[in-house]
Amino acid sequence: MKPISRLGIGSLSVIQLILATVIFLAAAYLSANYFKVWDLSKDQDYTLSDLTQKILSKEALAQREDPVLVTVAFRKTSPYYQRVRRSVEEFERESRGKIKAKFLDPVREPDAASRFASAYNLTLNTDLILIDARPKGSAAPDPNLTRYLAVEDLVIFQTDQNNQRRPIGFQIEDRIATALLSIVEGAPRKLYFLADKSPVESGSTESPWTMLAETLLRQNLILEPINLSDTQSIPADAEAVVLVAPSYDLEDRELAILDDYWERPKASILAILDPKHRPAKLRAFLRRHGITPNNDRLVTVQNGRSINQVSAIFTDFEGVNEGLGGQSTTFDGPTCSLSVRESAEDLNSQNIFPINLLQASPSFWGETRYQEVGVLPEFNSAEDLRNEQGLPVAAAVIVGDATSDEAAEAASRMVVISNSHFLHPERAREEQIDFVKNSVNWLIGREELVGVGPRGLRTYKLNLVGPEVTFLNNLILFLLPSGLLVLGGLVWSNRRA
Repeated sequence: MKPISRLGIGSLSVIQLILATVIFLAAAYLSANYFKVWDLSKDQDYTLSDLTQKILSKEALAQREDPVLVTVAFRKTSPYYQRVRRSVEEFERESRGKIKAKFLDPVREPDAASRFASAYNLTLNTDLILIDARPKGSAAPDPNLTRYLAVEDLVIFQTDQNNQRRPIGFQIEDRIATALLSIVEGAPRKLYFLADKSPVESGSTESPWTMLAETLLRQNLILEPINLSDTQSIPADAEAVVLVAPSYDLEDRELAILDDYWERPKASILAILDPKHRPAKLRAFLRRHGITPNNDRLVTVQNGRSINQVSAIFTDFEGVNEGLGGQSTTFDGPTCSLSVRESAEDLNSQNIFPINLLQASPSFWGETRYQEVGVLPEFNSAEDLRNEQGLPVAAAVIVGDATSDEAAEAASRMVVISNSHFLHPERAREEQIDFVKNSVNWLIGREELVGVGPRGLRTYKLNLVGPEVTFLNNLILFLLPSGLLVLGGLVWSNRRA
């Protein structure tokens, strides 16, 4: 019998251990540097939105030589630290090396925090995110290339019944994406709001003007009030003209100013109408371009009740409704129907192309006797309007030669929405705000940013009564451990047998 070579067995074992260690380290290295993240949450809450992805893909960011430095100066004991860290790491991961994240705990790293505060000339009295897009080697702070986001900007707070502020949601992705966009594009573009044609108060926090201004500011756009009565022409730097709930009609001189602006190359108009007001000259201006606001209210009847909360569906026009096509939304407040003359030969021959963007559910009709109180509305084919596909609620117009790329660049564009109540902060829905942002981006020729924006994460509180809390405690502390112990005993007994 041949003797066993102990040396050979030992050498083979050592080689196996070395190879196993090498494989383990290689697997650890590869998994740490090359991996894919799956978002298994119901609504993809931890995946960057389509709009954010487009911002990260903008040419000005993609062609940078030096990455944008994002410093998260947060205490690790902060209740928001983990959520902020995950969001920033997702930005870093999706930027393809154009964003570099750095995490700093001011409490545990006081020396590093002191150097950081000195470098940016700030006081760390609150948790914050600093975004620095300066070229490598720059020493002096540049306000045009740096943005500060305090924790109050990232968290949505609400005052409860006890007058205590508590967090109800997060808007981390939205704020970081907004800051990156403003850095990449530079000075914000201007949209002029015809203030003397609308009764909305620009200083009120619940004003449609304020809601729209805040929405556009996150797109690096400034909504600048202007009075047509005090000007001779729309400023040359106007990216678009905005009308919000116009209630006062245009004078002949003011209409001439608007017509003069509309004849400029790449002119843009956003008209958000309040059906309660019907300025005749503005209505005629819209009708000339194939969109007529009708003197009616969209209603339907269900279970013997009149319903004026309009359910509407976005059309498949990719220019504005990318990511929204086929989805539904609901408009509160009065909504009138629009007559949109799509494919009308007399308009097309003038290079005027109306497009339906948003249409009401087919169950709604345009009720012309909406002023009658206490009477259940009933569809009258002789007076009311109805459409098998649904009546339009929002529409667009392209004026220009759409067949040529060069001519399309100079084409004028307009978007009309027949409801202004959705701009109230308490009524605003995320898909409607996305629609407004997409409309504006399409109007000013920024189609690369048309898409669904970030969704704010919300926190929810479970109100449990005493017996329910007791049951959960017993389940976690006693029943589950006892069940595992019994199961383990059964397995052990079965194996011994």
